[in-house]
Amino acid sequence: MKRIWWPGLAILLCFGFSAQPEKGFGTLLLTINPQFSGQPLVLGEQLYYTSRSDSLYVDVCRFYLSSVQLLGKSVDYQEDNTCHLVDAEDRSTQTIVLKNVSAGRYESLVFYIGTDSLANVSGAMGGDLDPTFGMYWAWNSGYINVKIEGRSNACNTLHHAFTFHIGGYMPPHQTLRRVELPLNKLKIRAGETTSVRVNADLEQFFSSIELKNRNQLMIPGKEAARLADGFTEVFGW
Repeated sequence: MKRIWWPGLAILLCFGFSAQPEKGFGTLLLTINPQFSGQPLVLGEQLYYTSRSDSLYVDVCRFYLSSVQLLGKSVDYQEDNTCHLVDAEDRSTQTIVLKNVSAGRYESLVFYIGTDSLANVSGAMGGDLDPTFGMYWAWNSGYINVKIEGRSNACNTLHHAFTFHIGGYMPPHQTLRRVELPLNKLKIRAGETTSVRVNADLEQFFSSIELKNRNQLMIPGKEAARLADGFTEVFGW
């Protein structure tokens, strides 16, 4: 019996210890890569083509990313109600530092595009929500969740410009959108920094727009809600 019992006990003890969740906290660097058709997004200079064969230049691309979450079977992480302004013109805004993430394995990444109703009814604020970034409608007392501007010969407008300012927090046309992406069992280790890169490919956004007929949007409403739905499709690995 002793010959069977002790090796068996050792195996059970080893299994028990290995099954224990890792303790401590790590850091996650979440980087957003603005792209167009899989290539780095170059503002104002690079000519791009949509799946509809429209040619265009992108001059401005900014959006709010808020309330990041990591979900796992035994651990999870949720950022406090924090809004991050991601600007394709400023690389320093494209990496979000998430501290004090519980060590363990995570299976999905969740974040929101836009600002919640509380931020909108609180008036203009500071930090990334500072109105000087050009993402606040003073006349509407609310934030622009996504701002995309550029030029295309398909647009019958002054300077062939297109302007998409997507916002609105009042029902039934709210534009805050949830995005969930699967993770390949991301592991956060205590005391270590892990990096994750998410692509934001604008070609996916323009694939649902015919610039000849739709090239200007600067108010909340049904069309803003539709475009907000379309913008969630730009995110992936």
